[in-house]
Amino acid sequence: MLTMEPAWYALKVFYNRVFPLRDICKEALWQTYVPMQVEETVEHGTVKYTEKQLVPSLLFVKCNPAWLQDERRRERVRFTVYSDSESSRPRAIPELEMQMFMMVTSTRDKNLLFLGGDRAEWHQGDRVRVTDGVFKGAEGIVKRIRRDRRLVVTVNGVAAVATSYIDPAFLERI
Repeated sequence: MLTMEPAWYALKVFYNRVFPLRDICKEALWQTYVPMQVEETVEHGTVKYTEKQLVPSLLFVKCNPAWLQDERRRERVRFTVYSDSESSRPRAIPELEMQMFMMVTSTRDKNLLFLGGDRAEWHQGDRVRVTDGVFKGAEGIVKRIRRDRRLVVTVNGVAAVATSYIDPAFLERI
């Protein structure tokens, strides 16, 4: 049975319609989150910064699962909800896990690396907390990627991102 309490859910949105669906969610007074990244380009000798989606087609919404079912039936925007592999029910994302993911991805760090879907191989290593710097308070797993020590933060079953280099002096084991 689905709980009626609002929780975070990850949605895969089809046909590049993340922002129209985000607007529908906001009209219904639900909280949303779209991971964005700053992209730096040089045009005619001028540096230009633009925001783009870190993870194409991904929208997080904190809502009631019954609302998600109703909205899917309306088919204003086509989407699917990431679900538990065993039960095929929409997978509620724990609040702390979502807060850590939002903390890391909202820094707009241009060196943030999207690792694709969350895979078990990213769960190896020590769990740590960042004690200083732009990622202070974030928790995740330390992993060496492209010869740098990075913090990997996951939303289980949905996505994993890696920060830019973090000095070991700013890490504490938890």
